Amino acid sequence: MKCAIMQPTYLPWAGYFNLMKNVDCFILLDDVQFNKRSWQQRNRILVHGKEKMLTIPVHTKGKRNQKINDVVLDDEQKWLDSHLAILKSAYSKHPFGKEIIEIYSDAVKPEFTLLKEVNMAFIEVVKSYLNISTELIFSSDLPVEGKKSEYLINICDYLGVKNYLSPLGSYDYIQEEGLFNKTLINVEYQNYNPQEYSQKYSKIFTPSLSIIDVLANIGCKETIQYI
Repeated sequence: MKCAIMQPTYLPWAGYFNLMKNVDCFILLDDVQFNKRSWQQRNRILVHGKEKMLTIPVHTKGKRNQKINDVVLDDEQKWLDSHLAILKSAYSKHPFGKEIIEIYSDAVKPEFTLLKEVNMAFIEVVKSYLNISTELIFSSDLPVEGKKSEYLINICDYLGVKNYLSPLGSYDYIQEEGLFNKTLINVEYQNYNPQEYSQKYSKIFTPSLSIIDVLANIGCKETIQYI
């Protein structure tokens, strides 16, 4: 069995779903420390050809060491209304824009109180939309502990995983710690290089945006091939 382990992020990029599609189970690392201003709460889209960062405001004061699954939304800033308005402005005239805006609107509910709820609702609906059958598992539901590589190894051992697919960004710390070398777990590194696609209103291609940009421009069928 092959698995990947990633934090639940907001409006993930295509590479996130490429990683998910290429494993048997995808572990959502939701019980590690939340990092403010990380992909856990924000991502990039294009608004009339210019990059725009969509960031979900959350409560962090006095919660320096809070875990991802404990992060509470700051709804006083009316962020959901704002993000929907921006998405409509950015993508309503794209070939598949109205469809992806509707998907976002149906997935992200105003009654959500936690960041994890928002991220998982969108991830799960896009996973289904792209016909990805990979099992999703929350690390917080597993009776294991550890830090960095140790935690990843303990998760793999508990699930009986022998092949671990890691995002390339984790290469340095995994190699530096060297703990996987002492196990029978085979580590592979994702090497996903997204190709250019037609971005409405843009003369120069902007890579690695949220999957929303891909879906709005080329639709579900082509996005399945794209990832």
